[in-house]
Amino acid sequence: MEDILVVGWGAVGILYGYTLHRSGRVRLTVVARSNYEAAKSGQITITSHQFGSVTDFISERGWRSDVICLVIQLTLRYQVVRSVAEAADRSYSFVLITTKALPDVLPTSKLLEPLLSPSYTYPQPAYALLQNGLGIEKDLYAGLTKRAPLAPPQIITCAVYCDANLIENDMRHPTGLPKLEIGLFDPRGSARREAHSEGASVTSFKNLVEAGGGAVTIAEDIQAAKFRKNIWNVVFATFSCLTRVPPAFYIATPALWGRVAPLFRETGEEVLAVGRAIGYSEKHLPTDAIQGFIDGDVASYSDAQSEHKPSTLLDIEANKPFEVEVIVGEVVRAGRQLGVPIPRMEAIYTMLSVVQAHNLKG
Repeated sequence: MEDILVVGWGAVGILYGYTLHRSGRVRLTVVARSNYEAAKSGQITITSHQFGSVTDFISERGWRSDVICLVIQLTLRYQVVRSVAEAADRSYSFVLITTKALPDVLPTSKLLEPLLSPSYTYPQPAYALLQNGLGIEKDLYAGLTKRAPLAPPQIITCAVYCDANLIENDMRHPTGLPKLEIGLFDPRGSARREAHSEGASVTSFKNLVEAGGGAVTIAEDIQAAKFRKNIWNVVFATFSCLTRVPPAFYIATPALWGRVAPLFRETGEEVLAVGRAIGYSEKHLPTDAIQGFIDGDVASYSDAQSEHKPSTLLDIEANKPFEVEVIVGEVVRAGRQLGVPIPRMEAIYTMLSVVQAHNLKG
């Protein structure tokens, strides 16, 4: 039985926390900040195309009886806490970070400070970043290197494909199967792009998720895989953020979609051009990825009654900070540095930066 810490109990945290729970091989400690009371009292539910309807899988009532050598023991399978500091009382095999990556608000090294401080005397776990955006690993890598300069940090970074929302304590994943593309972060970037050996931590994490019914692929080039996924976030999610309209509305309205689709292609082509300038090959960042995302979303959102919203739109509607820097800002900064013309991306970044500043002001 492995101890696993999940930091962030939103849609992605709940989905993959439950997936790991289904493996039967883990004890979960969950850091639930804004929804601590709901998690603690068993009010979190799951409505999933993959798992069906699930209620109360993690709560203060989450005890089970194990019979071992005729001795009945009560084994706590779940622990819900308010902060990482409360969770820093044991050793973990893996720490899953499923919060939004917000370097301009709360850097990951600050969020995980209790695990990175000298007072945490247990061995360092492998960290799995189940977050949108680019460059999200750098801050944590620096924090881990500072703490233990001679120990290579184990950071598993992920491209997360999951159209789940957390609505009124119900984690809703109505269509399709979520999937992860994963790989070990290496600050050298291109020096490891063709490496196929990712180490024991990546393989172990893959096996745990698969044991719970999850779909996982070890990417040949994880940064290219994340860049590819980020095309969807940049093109589709930001459009919904700026218009405050869910995708199903404009996709299922032919007169609107006929005007929106070309803009999506043009914006996607700007992002793709930045990826090419970085050095991502056609093999790992195919040109047809843009059309693939468009076709996939048309299939998913052709029903105008679809309730799914990008998580960034939910954040904006709730006046919360959102992932503008890691989703859009990283691409814009790379484009500027590499001399790639990205006028649409520049406009999107400017407008969303205004929204972010407004939300942070409160």
